[in-house]
Amino acid sequence: MSNLTEKDMLHDMLVLEKDIVKYYGSYLIEASCPELRKTLNQNMQASADDQFSVFNAMQSRGYYSVKDAPEQEVAQAKDKFGNMLGAMN
Repeated sequence: MSNLTEKDMLHDMLVLEKDIVKYYGSYLIEASCPELRKTLNQNMQASADDQFSVFNAMQSRGYYSVKDAPEQEVAQAKDKFGNMLGAMN
């Protein structure tokens, strides 16, 4: 019988899903076959969705607390990443 608590199991799932998303991202940027890229991208998105579901489950149970970022920090992050994307295009 497992001695893991629900919190432990959810934490393990969260870490695993985060790693899976990273691995798919790494493989995606190396793939040259359009069909493989499409599959990797779909799988990465599904894993990111799963990760977010686990995160929400943890947060709703009080296992993972986050504080809201101030509006100014959110705006700065949006500008930063928007500028990065614009520079890459």
